[in-house]
Amino acid sequence: MRLPSCIFACAVMVAAVAAAPGFAASGAASFALIPEHYDASLRASKSYFVADTGPGRTYKNSIRISNLGKQTGTALLYAVDATTGQTSGAVYLDRTKPRRGVGGWATLGDSSVTLAPGQSKIVPVTVHVPAAAKPGDHLGGIVAENEALTSSSGKGALQIRIRHLTIAAVLVQVPGKAVAQMQTGGVIAGGEHGYQYVYVHLKNTGSAVTKPTGRLLIIDPSGKQVASRRLKLDTFVPGTAIDYPVLLPAQALQPGKYTAKVDLSYSAAALGYRRAVGASQTTSGSFPFEVTAPQYKAIFKGVPPLQRPQQAAKSGSSGSMLLFVLAGALGALLVVGVFLLVAVRRWSRS
Repeated sequence: MRLPSCIFACAVMVAAVAAAPGFAASGAASFALIPEHYDASLRASKSYFVADTGPGRTYKNSIRISNLGKQTGTALLYAVDATTGQTSGAVYLDRTKPRRGVGGWATLGDSSVTLAPGQSKIVPVTVHVPAAAKPGDHLGGIVAENEALTSSSGKGALQIRIRHLTIAAVLVQVPGKAVAQMQTGGVIAGGEHGYQYVYVHLKNTGSAVTKPTGRLLIIDPSGKQVASRRLKLDTFVPGTAIDYPVLLPAQALQPGKYTAKVDLSYSAAALGYRRAVGASQTTSGSFPFEVTAPQYKAIFKGVPPLQRPQQAAKSGSSGSMLLFVLAGALGALLVVGVFLLVAVRRWSRS
């Protein structure tokens, strides 16, 4: 089974960093999280927790936390909810955020562990699914936060807080009909540093994880299509919404009014015990939006607006022609110079 690329990106990324030579060379403790028990029929459950548990029931497992580093260290352990990142893909909320889903359902046997290099410990994990839990996908995570590497740098208003986290995903699939249901809710223009964006408001009002695809068309007041962009989103968590940024890399929208047409296709993703994608569905929307003159100036302040591809091609052709003419002129001057040099030598000999 191919794991969804972004749902478990945090766990995979941190594991890779922990194994990197540069990270190990720092001498700090480095933690890894692996489920202690798994379903032999579901390979994915070796990497992350998958609970097929009904409302009012309890799922029990354990997690093995290991110190892969070169020093003794302490890891803070806690559960969090997941949400959808701005560019899609699942991300995990900070421990200070309210825990209304899996992060609130899960309890751990220890809130912290201290491990010597190469040492590991098994910590019990209990997930109690509320009686009111709806059928579908519920996503959260178990976090091991390196206490020694959680620090702040800088003074005054400018402070940088560095935290080293390792995350193991927890997917609770409550039995029952689970469907994805995407909604488009509007489009606004924006951007910065010479890059034009439009932001498409998207929401998964269904109960299943999905990975939508589609297309965005932008129409000017005359009805002319001025931009077309393909949409390919990663994991979209149920019950979450984002303003998805779409870059217009080859052009800038001049101040004025436009219409954005959004077409999406989606289905329940093959995930956990749902081994096949659900039925394909579509949704479309047409949304007016405006690029104001102040907004346009703010985006391209000090930066020339990007050109359309055909304009860039014409500029390139003109440049090539100019180089060709210059090369020809230099060649002609060289021939004349050689001729004059030969003539002068003959004259001097005579």
